[in-house]
Amino acid sequence: MDPGGLETERQPLDGSCKWERPTFAWSWSIIGPGLLVCLADTDAGCLLVACQSGSRYGYGLLLLQICLIPVLFMAQDLTVRLGICTGKGHSACIREHFGPRWCWFATTLLLVECVVAMVSEMSGVAATGRLWGMNPLVSVVVASFVIIGAVLGLSYRQIEVIGVTLGAFEMTFLITMLYYHPSVGSMLQDALDHVADPEYMKLISANIGAVIMPWMIYFQQSAVVARRMRTCTEMDQERTGTLVGSITTQLIMIGALVTLAAAKSGNRDLKSMEEIVRAISPAFGVVASKVLISMAFLGGSLCAAFVVALAATWALCEAASLEDAYALEQSPTDAPFFYGSFLSVVVLGALVLLSGVNTVRLNVWVELLDGILMPVAVGFLYLLAISEVVPEPVRVKGAYKWVTGCVFTIVAAISITTAGGGFISEHLKDTQIIG
Repeated sequence: MDPGGLETERQPLDGSCKWERPTFAWSWSIIGPGLLVCLADTDAGCLLVACQSGSRYGYGLLLLQICLIPVLFMAQDLTVRLGICTGKGHSACIREHFGPRWCWFATTLLLVECVVAMVSEMSGVAATGRLWGMNPLVSVVVASFVIIGAVLGLSYRQIEVIGVTLGAFEMTFLITMLYYHPSVGSMLQDALDHVADPEYMKLISANIGAVIMPWMIYFQQSAVVARRMRTCTEMDQERTGTLVGSITTQLIMIGALVTLAAAKSGNRDLKSMEEIVRAISPAFGVVASKVLISMAFLGGSLCAAFVVALAATWALCEAASLEDAYALEQSPTDAPFFYGSFLSVVVLGALVLLSGVNTVRLNVWVELLDGILMPVAVGFLYLLAISEVVPEPVRVKGAYKWVTGCVFTIVAAISITTAGGGFISEHLKDTQIIG
């Protein structure tokens, strides 16, 4: 082995070493930010949507979930390239290359979105507790203490392992899917049965618009920096982890969809975990159904709660140029702004939920905020990834540049349209009620 070659591989990627074209590399190091953030993408809200899709339209959206795998990977892959090449998070890159005003505009939208998303994650925790007869107040308070305690007392790497472990519980839907093992013929037939249904087309748009969550972009780029990833090998390993995560999260969505489609419960409008449990109880029994559904929804909610709160905290610190990317390695007294911001996001989300907010209306606002922020976050991500900020061998260029740009443009347009349509529909309903 050439000692010089090994030494070059371990040098920081700061321009002093040779850059190589990104590829894929397999090792246990792929269990990192990419896998964690993709598991967080399949939170309680997404699982409920997948269950509703299967219950209402059978296997109609199955092919869509498969097609969304490369879309998700394209976005998260760029965060890996930028994080390793620049050594800075997404907000820091926007601030440096587009100015403080654009940075604060995007960061402010992200903070609001993350607080609202935290409410959604806490509602998933509360729903799981309610399934077992637990008071929502107790469920939310315990979950908040667990999240805050973990961040205060553990390193980022330890938090990452906990988050991935929690997210892995979502794979219980793969077990239920394999149990039902529907025929391929019935799944293909369903994929073509509802194309003329307006509600079906609306659901397709919602799934496409939500495949890239803005907080995922901010989290993974900052997490790559926090992990001190600097080498070509680490880039290849993290890209592999991101690909595995993209496939896994869509498989979980497929598992939830197929499970409820195969259950054929007769309830085409599932709105709660209790209804999902009743739908699969004939096959698994009441207790086993409650355990399986609780594991998936609680794991997804807690995994996403860690990611959402850290994404908001890192973005705020980067926008304000306060404290460094390695604050998780410091004590609260050494990084008070970081830990104070994290605490504020978690506590505010819990308080809003416990205040009795209308979660249905809240989800409309989440969709609206996502629709506004996603094109902004993806737009900056794309512009940075094709610019000289990234060294030439790692830069997005050629045919991939144009394909990525077209995909992002389509997803952004659908995201804005879906969000605006949902907001207008909710407003019209309110007007009719008042009238």
